Amino acid sequence: MVSIIKVGYNARHLQVTIQNSKICANVLNTLYRLGYIRGYIIKDKKSIIVLLKYINNKPVIRNIGVVSTPGRRMYLNWCKLNGILKKKDSGFLILSTSKGLLTDEESFFLKTGGEVLIKIS
Repeated sequence: MVSIIKVGYNARHLQVTIQNSKICANVLNTLYRLGYIRGYIIKDKKSIIVLLKYINNKPVIRNIGVVSTPGRRMYLNWCKLNGILKKKDSGFLILSTSKGLLTDEESFFLKTGGEVLIKIS
């Protein structure tokens, strides 16, 4: 999903189609809630259409990447998130926590840690 969105922004597409899954829908819901995409449409049981967002003909998401991989998982507790939030220049992290998918700020305020899935700037 992350690489399809990245390639779509680089090619200046207005929309891209990704595979439908529960985690993809939750990540897209978080991106829509924060204003990084125009929206998404669940086409059928197999695909989701993501409407990419541009401001002044520039992509809203400059860089998006996967942090945790199956070979190397990365976990952060809420105490370490405080250090990341202080150093933060731009962008945010999406974490998979026991309370669902949260951004780094939401996870810090709820005092819960989790696995870092995606970094967006």
